[in-house]
Amino acid sequence: MEADLSGFNIDEPRWDQCSFLGRVKHFFNITDPRTVLVPERELDWAKVMVEKSRMGVVPPGTQVEQLLYAKKLYDSAFHPDTGEKMNVIGRMSFQVPGGMIITGFMLQFYRTMPAVIFWQWVNQSFNALVNYTNRNAASPTSLRQMALSY
Repeated sequence: MEADLSGFNIDEPRWDQCSFLGRVKHFFNITDPRTVLVPERELDWAKVMVEKSRMGVVPPGTQVEQLLYAKKLYDSAFHPDTGEKMNVIGRMSFQVPGGMIITGFMLQFYRTMPAVIFWQWVNQSFNALVNYTNRNAASPTSLRQMALSY
C-alpha cells in the first residue's frame, strides 16, 4: 500500500522545537557523523527528493521514511542559505570526528614547541573552516573580515 504524502511537509520539523528534547533530537539527527560517509550520488538524490517534495511532486512509491532520510542527508550536507553542498570537513556532522582526530594529535605531539604550535594552528584552521562553512551566507563577509577573524 502506498503512503499518502499529500499532507506531508518536508520543511516542518520532525520533533517539537518548543521542547529541549525535541531540539536535541533534531540536532543529533542532522549532525550524525555517519552522514559524512554517504556517497555524493546519494546526497544528490537527497537534494532532488527534498526539492521535489517541496514542489509537491514526489515519485510514486516513495515512503515517508525515505523522505525523512533524504531530509536528514540534505540538512547535514547542504547549506541552508545557499543550497550548495558544503565541504565535507566543514560540515557539522564532521565536527566531532574531526575534533577527536585533532585532539588526539594534540595530546600525542606536545613535547616540542614547534609541534604544539603546528597542532594549535591545525585546530584553529579546522574551527575556522567549520565556522566559514556554516556561516550566515545571507550576510556578506569581506575577505578582510575573514582574515581578521582567523
